Amino acid sequence: MNKNAKIALLVNSFWNAGAGISGGDQRLMQIFKRIGKNFQIDIYTSADGKKIIAEEIKSATFYISPKEFEKGNIFLRYRRRSNWLIKKLKNHHYDYIYSSSDFFPDVLPAYQYKSDNPKTKWIACVFHIYPNWRVRPGSKIRNIVGSKIQDFSLARIKKADKIINVNYQVRDNLISKYQIPKDKIVINSCGIDLEYFRKIKAAKKRYQACFLARLMPSKGIFDLPEIWAKVVKKIPTAKLKIIGGGSDEVKLKLKNQFTKLGLSKNAEILGFLPNDKAYKILKESNLFVFPSHEEGFGIVIAEAFACGLPVVAWNLPVYREVFAGAVVEAKIANPNQFAKETIKILESKSLQAKFVAKSENVIEQYRWQAIVEKELRIIEKS
Repeated sequence: MNKNAKIALLVNSFWNAGAGISGGDQRLMQIFKRIGKNFQIDIYTSADGKKIIAEEIKSATFYISPKEFEKGNIFLRYRRRSNWLIKKLKNHHYDYIYSSSDFFPDVLPAYQYKSDNPKTKWIACVFHIYPNWRVRPGSKIRNIVGSKIQDFSLARIKKADKIINVNYQVRDNLISKYQIPKDKIVINSCGIDLEYFRKIKAAKKRYQACFLARLMPSKGIFDLPEIWAKVVKKIPTAKLKIIGGGSDEVKLKLKNQFTKLGLSKNAEILGFLPNDKAYKILKESNLFVFPSHEEGFGIVIAEAFACGLPVVAWNLPVYREVFAGAVVEAKIANPNQFAKETIKILESKSLQAKFVAKSENVIEQYRWQAIVEKELRIIEKS
């Protein structure tokens, strides 16, 4: 590869505002901080995006969307960002365009640039297909709109030269539902920096369980109060730490649900925390509970494994593909079973040790080196 090859990283859907960052954005940062020397990198993102990404990718040139775009609802913000990026890209020539998500502010500008510059190679990332809006937690109107917008994006992603997925379920969905040619799709997983997690120091185990994710309905946050009430009935002193950013409205609703069930002293909503503090709390816990209803990979489960925790989660098919039996599973929408599995793990040191040993074997395959090398080959051969 020509080391002067120019690549545009489109991180134009970055949405932080104290809520943490997505697994896809984490993946992009970890990969390109390691292969950045192979390219001249331009990154298109928001001011919040630059703040986070520049800490990892040091040698890039950043183009920042105007702050005045960040007014109104998310659809209006995304539409403004899309129009801005389409115009910005016209002023540059790139050998590669890399869209970091299937959100339309990343996809539409890449699609337009590829249409205008057919020799440029477009690499698109698709990590997750929305489930049917009828069963997805949260606002039905938002879910319908989100599903239709994803359909719009994926119809255009068919024009990409290569499409990166992190699991075979997404690949099969893209082939069957969206008629994307199989030879365009490549599986390359997320990774984890085990050395980073091993350096985090923590005190003795102080909490029964913890949760870490963005506070949004699809992550199963409103399942937690009912589950934890059943745990506390058996283990009255059980404490749950909830880490993750979210809207004030969602945090208040969640807090009120715990209060209504008499769990004010058993559950604490900590909000967004910097990585070091968040992972320290994980290491000081005995168990990670994760009732998310939909995941493309479940990077936070890998992070919990790296912190030495067993994990209880709903039985999403992707976990069996990605984590090979290391997750303690409960049938989705069965809080009694979820609580029962949680209690079993909390009351048994031998079960904790058994699942920690399983998880240690699993996460060894997700070291970054092999993933990064494969990603570079995907880009080169696109």
